[in-house]
Amino acid sequence: MPKLYVVRHAEPEIIGVLLGRTDPPLSAAGRRAAREKLAGLPHVERVYTSPLLRCEQTAAQIDAPVLSVENLCEIQLGEWDGLRWTEIEQRYPELAARKVKDWFGVTPPGGEHWESFAARVNSALRMAMEAHVPAAIVAHVAVNAVIAQALTGGDPAAFNQPFCGVLEFEFGKADVERLCPK
Repeated sequence: MPKLYVVRHAEPEIIGVLLGRTDPPLSAAGRRAAREKLAGLPHVERVYTSPLLRCEQTAAQIDAPVLSVENLCEIQLGEWDGLRWTEIEQRYPELAARKVKDWFGVTPPGGEHWESFAARVNSALRMAMEAHVPAAIVAHVAVNAVIAQALTGGDPAAFNQPFCGVLEFEFGKADVERLCPK
């Protein structure tokens, strides 16, 4: 059975804010970590990556052809993109309080609804799994939470993955239909 490695991008130059579609490059520490952790990743025939710079720079450290996939972009955070949580609480106190109580049910102004986001991520996961080759997906924490939920049934709210963290899964042809229905 082929393996699928699910990688969170390495540390970006900007941390401490909700990045969403904000597109910083990797920090020096992030570039170093990506080289050290990913250059020796076991056999991978294809890398699927978010087109955001922090993911593309991370994916470049894996020795395999890289395919940029728009559906692997981080969730669109709208007006909250690039802000610290304290700034969001100050500017949008009522909405921030609702978000804390129902993280997946409340959408920031101009942002992407969680269900739409999860559907597009699952379509990218299905594409990667249908190729049925050892592969890596290099994406973002929310993207990888959706992927982990599809592959393990885990709660995306409990998902945590450090920068440049690598999760490993095995899957067969039957798993594609079961895990990623059309």
